Amino acid sequence: MELRTLFRFGGQAMAVTGIVKSLRQARAEDDKLKMIDAIVHGLAIATALALIVREIKQQREGSG
Repeated sequence: MELRTLFRFGGQAMAVTGIVKSLRQARAEDDKLKMIDAIVHGLAIATALALIVREIKQQREGSG
């Protein structure tokens, strides 16, 4: 696995902690707009992680 891929994966994984914090804050403030914003950002992170996982699988298939 490439180092670049590991950094991308790690960065996205760390971003999840920020999303969790945002969701908790939005819930505590009962702010629906902030909640929607946090959910949309969470979906973007999930999509990025899925793309990274797919890239890792393709690399393994290509080298195996």
